[in-house]
Amino acid sequence: MSEKKLYCKATNCAHNYDECCRAGYINVRGNSAVKTSETTCSTYFADSLGFFTSAIEVGGYTTPKNIICEACNCIYNNDTHCTADSVLINSHFSSCETFKCK
Repeated sequence: MSEKKLYCKATNCAHNYDECCRAGYINVRGNSAVKTSETTCSTYFADSLGFFTSAIEVGGYTTPKNIICEACNCIYNNDTHCTADSVLINSHFSSCETFKCK
């Protein structure tokens, strides 16, 4: 079985290391979302200068089970916990590309 990961294309996020999230836990917002663009990773933290990269490299990878999901209409949301096998955060808007409306 492959390891479940949260993949992040938001390469200017301080928690992004080699396109994987190292925040530990994240929060996906979008309480009334019915499409991907209405979701967002509220843990996203812009780090355009790269100041935090060395601190984050030593952390563990964030997994879908470590997502607090407020996107109530997503098929992967089970009582605010993500049940997806893998999750992808988009590069431009830090939206959850794994979101699928019920």
